[in-house]
Amino acid sequence: MNHWSAEETAFRCQRLSVRLEQLAQTFEDMAVLSQDETQVEAVLARLQISKGYLELTAIDLDVETAYELAQMQRQLSRWHLHWENTWANQDSRVALSDLTQTWAAQIRAMAGVFV
Repeated sequence: MNHWSAEETAFRCQRLSVRLEQLAQTFEDMAVLSQDETQVEAVLARLQISKGYLELTAIDLDVETAYELAQMQRQLSRWHLHWENTWANQDSRVALSDLTQTWAAQIRAMAGVFV
């Protein structure tokens, strides 16, 4: 039995291409916000949301694509686990920004396949 929140259930009910676009936008927001060290809470909130979105999206993908999303989720979990250090280090924030921007582009490319 799934224990999804109302927000997660609403997300899960959307078309796959819409979910992928929403996930890409969340990554893009993280990339931009992480360039401003005062946006710690906003980035952390999006990081947590993204982990759930990845899981709820991977359910409907082929194994290889789901694996790519799982790798993204693993990196998000690493950042989350060491959040204070990740955020305190300028190089880590730049890496977070760069990688989430790359992921946004990858997710958008995936979404184009499912339109």
